[in-house]
Amino acid sequence: MKNLTKIAMIGALASFAFSAAQAADMKKVAISTIVEVPALLDTKKGILEGLAEKGFVVGKNITLDYQNANGNMPTQQQIAKKFIGSNPDIIIPITTPTAQAMVAGTKNIPIVFTAVTDPIKAKLINTYKNNGTNVTGVSDAAPIGAQLDLYKELVPGLKKIGFIYNPGLDNALAALAVIKEQGKMRGISVMESPAPTTNEVILATKKLVGKVEAIYVPNDTTVVSALGAIVKIGQDVDLPVFTGETGGVAKGAAASIGLDYVEVGRVTGRMAGDILNGAKPGTMNAIIAYEAVSKFKVAINIGSAKKMGLTFSKSVMDRATDITK
Repeated sequence: MKNLTKIAMIGALASFAFSAAQAADMKKVAISTIVEVPALLDTKKGILEGLAEKGFVVGKNITLDYQNANGNMPTQQQIAKKFIGSNPDIIIPITTPTAQAMVAGTKNIPIVFTAVTDPIKAKLINTYKNNGTNVTGVSDAAPIGAQLDLYKELVPGLKKIGFIYNPGLDNALAALAVIKEQGKMRGISVMESPAPTTNEVILATKKLVGKVEAIYVPNDTTVVSALGAIVKIGQDVDLPVFTGETGGVAKGAAASIGLDYVEVGRVTGRMAGDILNGAKPGTMNAIIAYEAVSKFKVAINIGSAKKMGLTFSKSVMDRATDITK
């Protein structure tokens, strides 16, 4: 009986020692977002899938601390302090404000940001290539070149496109620079119509009527909040309205091409996995997602487009991933 008891105790101690060793081998991953919306939840899902592709699975060899700031920046800053205090093996911030809070707090813990439109303007990195710091990641800048190709296909005579934006927003200015560059390559000029406040969006839209063949609404919170009014004007005067992100299509824009955020997350997760396997973030190039993913979303709104004088060819219908009728 004593021998059996002794064997049981040895077994329990061995099991405890194994569990302790296993816990010591677990990598700590910290993920946070400023707010939970479908695209960002898709990003998180993709991150975990990308980590798994590199051999890192929650509960098996990594622990996950996931925090949502619920749209509150002071809360986000508190989350950043908590993360940094817990000294995880890697921090993965989703969105620009979340990444800025994390990057401001540590120069040592590896950080892989994602869903950040312009990481250079956001002062997260100073170059996409081998920046030599603890930070790298994935930009979700809109695939404006691909968008313009689609819009030319839908509006064959497209030579001039209107751009409504808040000149006080960095991401809007960045999109303006890109659409001008990409438009020039395609024989499309851009007519700017600034709207510093939401109340000025309707007037900015009306100024474009009769002067452009289509309107482009970038990922500009000031302008997007008045998207319904822009769509109404477009429908009234047969002027197609396109958006810089696919979510605007369900709200009345005619069409858009955008990123599949699960794919964006997978790219991010693979980068994080490489770092957990020993790579240094400062030697890893940051990535623009549309250059790295193979799958895009093509969103169309059949009913709204018809009111703007547009119909979709079989080719576009076959490519569409999101269809609003």
